[in-house]
Amino acid sequence: MDETGTHVQPRTDAAAETDPATDDRVERDQVDGRIERDRRSVVTRRPNRVVRALVSFPLVFSLIATVFVGVFVAVVPAGFGLDEMHHTFRAWQVSRGQLEVDTITPKLQYGGQIPTALADYELEGTDASNAGRTSGQYWQRHDVALGPDLERYGAVHLTAGSPTKLEDFTNAGASSFVAYAPAALGMRIGTVLGLDVAGIVLLGKAMSGLVYVLLVSAAAFVLRGSRWRWLVAIVALLPQSVFQASIITADTLSNGTALLFVAGVLALRNRTARAGWPLLALTVVAALGVVAAKPTYILLLPLLFTVPGVALGLRRWWALAVEAVAFVVVAGIGAALSAGASDIADAIRTQVPDWPSVDRHLQLQGIIADPFHLVGVIGRTFVQYGSSWVEGSITMLGTNSVFVPQPVAVALIVVLVLAALRGDGRAPVAGLVHVAVAAVSVIAIITTLYLTFSTVGAADANGVQGRYWLPLFVPLAAGLGMLLPIRVTMSERAAAVTFSTVTVGALVAAAVTWCWVVY
Repeated sequence: MDETGTHVQPRTDAAAETDPATDDRVERDQVDGRIERDRRSVVTRRPNRVVRALVSFPLVFSLIATVFVGVFVAVVPAGFGLDEMHHTFRAWQVSRGQLEVDTITPKLQYGGQIPTALADYELEGTDASNAGRTSGQYWQRHDVALGPDLERYGAVHLTAGSPTKLEDFTNAGASSFVAYAPAALGMRIGTVLGLDVAGIVLLGKAMSGLVYVLLVSAAAFVLRGSRWRWLVAIVALLPQSVFQASIITADTLSNGTALLFVAGVLALRNRTARAGWPLLALTVVAALGVVAAKPTYILLLPLLFTVPGVALGLRRWWALAVEAVAFVVVAGIGAALSAGASDIADAIRTQVPDWPSVDRHLQLQGIIADPFHLVGVIGRTFVQYGSSWVEGSITMLGTNSVFVPQPVAVALIVVLVLAALRGDGRAPVAGLVHVAVAAVSVIAIITTLYLTFSTVGAADANGVQGRYWLPLFVPLAAGLGMLLPIRVTMSERAAAVTFSTVTVGALVAAAVTWCWVVY
């Protein structure tokens, strides 16, 4: 009882729990606990985010591409690439601001004035690489020794008064100047810096390789959330792809832009909502790059029609109309760029020993008179050259024909198939379009070379090389992956380990084999 005699009930635990001061204290403790846990969680997550960023697919892919393109830029001597001498002359011409080749003999020879020292340097390397093919077995060869004056010619410094000579590089003249812009920029910078001939050529190769790395890295970035990313990555890092990126050639830009364009299309196909303008713009710019670098690959453009309307934020028919406009505009630009090269393309026939017997007009008349003859030509061309195309598009390097060991090619083919069958699911209509685009492109290339590079009435097409198929690998493989009712189940970790190991291992094998044979 209290002083007034009133009975006081002792405070129970329940009453204590309802005490305002206690409630405030408990709430503050809970808040402080949450803050501490959040702080610890942030501290724990921050390194994880850094690690994830460091091992993210686009970044790792870009590093691998940069390293191996750089390695091949360093170890491939000047002139050892396929037709590299003529492509280097064309790039030099573009670096001087001359966008079109000079006419030497109308409809027969095209080229221009090239510094004598540069011509001697490239010719020395080209002769050495050609001689290397017959200089013995791999363990007997020392290809670079077949060009004893390569270093001496490369040490010459060019000046405004350096002597020049007229060179014929008709085959390179048929390509647009756009294809040589990266190498030309590098050569121009090398000239401004006062580098010797070897340094100028090396900087041209390095700049061309850098542009390729940027293009395929952009392709990896736009596909970072797609299962198709592994297919594009493997094709971009095939030994032949990397080798072509390390020399001066029109293939570097055409391969890179083709991969970026197809990657953009595949990324847009994955959209379940309207795509942002950067992805749309990148895909269209890549399409422009494809037709500007090599109008032959204008046949890739129908892939635009596989982009769903939802990616454009439009209804189906409006989306098709927009895609048709884009197709016409891009194709028109490609046609305009290639229109002036008709005579030059016709003149490439002079590289064939019996070139007077090559006449595209008579050849075309024969095809029209007997269309089934062309079917036979395409079939016989596959039979005659099909096996060489496999190596030529994957593991055959340089004019001196260095072949990466065959098990490497087999492993690459296996992972290409696995990556195609592990794609983003079936889509029969889109798959059919992708396969048709690849097939029609193959037929068109064979037919073009039959018209312009083969004697009238020949049994097969002359001059078809495996490297021409590189831009078609992804459309063909992705299309088959969309069509076939077969799926490969593989975890992300297993895919990363398998595809990365085989791809990097193949590049290491290619670099080691090349250095073993050449040096």
